[in-house]
Amino acid sequence: MNDYNIIMIYEKEKMPPSGSNETNSYTLTVGLLEVQGAFLEHRVALQKAAQLLGNVDLRLMEIRTANHVTDELDGLVIPGGESTTISIYLKRNEMEEPLRRWIHNDRHVTWGTCAGMILLSKMTDNQKIGGQSTLAIMETEVSRNYFGRQVHSFESHIHLKEKELKDTIKNETYPGIFIRAPAIVKTLSPEVKILATLQKSDSEVIVAAQQGHVISTAFHPELTEDCSWHMYFLKTIIDIKKSK
Repeated sequence: MNDYNIIMIYEKEKMPPSGSNETNSYTLTVGLLEVQGAFLEHRVALQKAAQLLGNVDLRLMEIRTANHVTDELDGLVIPGGESTTISIYLKRNEMEEPLRRWIHNDRHVTWGTCAGMILLSKMTDNQKIGGQSTLAIMETEVSRNYFGRQVHSFESHIHLKEKELKDTIKNETYPGIFIRAPAIVKTLSPEVKILATLQKSDSEVIVAAQQGHVISTAFHPELTEDCSWHMYFLKTIIDIKKSK
């Protein structure tokens, strides 16, 4: 990937937090699919998360072509945007199959936000025949625009379900920013772990889930000052590195 001049690499010095017993340092290479959405905000949040973790040398790379999708990457972020537009871009640039192969490798960690959740899902409701294609990775059914159109965007506290996530975020809730957001309406496998829900009327709506090394969120953590979800993403990569 170093052959591409457009790739920008950011490296952070190791800065162990005061009083930390952490002795191991990890060099992590994370790609951002820079087609649409707040990928710049994701960059900032990932850099901040790496600093807070203290034991991470972080390298960030932009992903725009199939040739950028290599085993050099440890993680991949698929930002929000318009899922149909992103899908068309991936198809026109012959990136769908390289991305699927890369994501299926259990040494790699993928995180999709908002439109990324839609693209990672195996099923979307009300999908037209011959309509938008997805990467079809997670055993989930997603409703596009579940919460309404752009004018119905909102911020609300979501409820965290997983202990490790709660330990990272240090709270039971998190301020979720929802912009023309999807939601998971059905999980299709017990392998799918529910990470967070949003209370709506008398029911809980699934707004974050994880299946093995693939994470999806309906909301936009990169638009908040809290980088806890980005820390969770990086810690997931580290855990996989430790296990291999």
